Amino acid sequence: MDNKQNSSDFNEKRKSTRIDTSNEVEYILLNNSREKVEQGKGRTLNLSKSGALLETDRPLNGLFIILMTIDLEGNQVQVKGRIVHTRDSDTPGLYLTGIRFTGSKKEHINAIVAFVKTYYRRKYSEQNKKT
Repeated sequence: MDNKQNSSDFNEKRKSTRIDTSNEVEYILLNNSREKVEQGKGRTLNLSKSGALLETDRPLNGLFIILMTIDLEGNQVQVKGRIVHTRDSDTPGLYLTGIRFTGSKKEHINAIVAFVKTYYRRKYSEQNKKT
């Protein structure tokens, strides 16, 4: 199954409002049998209550994914998802992957809260360093 699309034919399909973020995450890519096929790092560009947009340095051609990050208290947070599409980014050498969260709502909410808190804490800290 080839999920790769050209960025020029990408159509907006999200039903939920997005929150812009920029969080480094680790991921585990899984195949149809939910076996690990790849592990790497990426960056979330935005989140919604139902999914995320992930930027990576290679196309993600699996079916399922686990995103992992560390929250502000030092706890590992994981959220499971299904890959909806992978396409070229406007930045050469980078790829964008749309992920629809799967699993429990509690996992979704915990991950979103961790991503957003970490993003705003880092952003606020960087702004204070400039002043």
